[in-house]
Amino acid sequence: VRVIPSMSDLAGGRVRATDLRPVSVEDLLGRQPAQLDDAAIDTLIAGRTVLVTGAGGSIGQEICRQVAARNPGRLLLLDQCEVLLYQTEQALIAAGAGALITPLVGDVTDEARLREVFTRFCPELVLHAAAHKHVPLMESQPGEALKNNVLGTLRTAQAAVENGVSDFVLISTDKAVRPTNLMGASKRLAEMVLQALAATNSGTKFSMVRFGNVLGSSGSVVPKFRQQIRDGGPITLTH
Repeated sequence: VRVIPSMSDLAGGRVRATDLRPVSVEDLLGRQPAQLDDAAIDTLIAGRTVLVTGAGGSIGQEICRQVAARNPGRLLLLDQCEVLLYQTEQALIAAGAGALITPLVGDVTDEARLREVFTRFCPELVLHAAAHKHVPLMESQPGEALKNNVLGTLRTAQAAVENGVSDFVLISTDKAVRPTNLMGASKRLAEMVLQALAATNSGTKFSMVRFGNVLGSSGSVVPKFRQQIRDGGPITLTH
């Protein structure tokens, strides 16, 4: 599968008919990328100690890159998988952020480890991306989805409250809207945990953002389709 130049580009002589290129994620977006409110984001991050849970995941790693570029005082990377955490660490070192980061191996369901991280490093902003997110896998083992997504969120949020964190942001999912699968239900429960804590706590500001299907993230359709096309097909389409 290749993308060919537009007719106007061909007619204007700006490209050749042989200028074919692979499909990019941006081609599938169908709109211009959203412009970020840089001033507001810089205010939230600059000079502060920021903790990113799930820092080894595709979304967590991108969040870490964005945070590192906005002058945090310290960027804490927490993940239970040492291989993925190492990859995030190396990517940030290569980007020149090595002096800012502290990689931490730990599980968000481990109350003692969370307490150690929060009391030692005193994060001021928590971006909570740690979660199990693959729908078919979680459908077959619901206990793990509930433990990681619900209990992990509760434990992390409680540690944030106890240690005076000012801002806590949960990375949720569109599948939490009237959930039809276990993974979505577990993320909706995670949202309800934060709503309950927000109603009873005045110190920490809790926020949630629901991502849709994140183009190019691990397990999403774009890398899956690319691999299936490279392998000669077929392409798997679900309902």
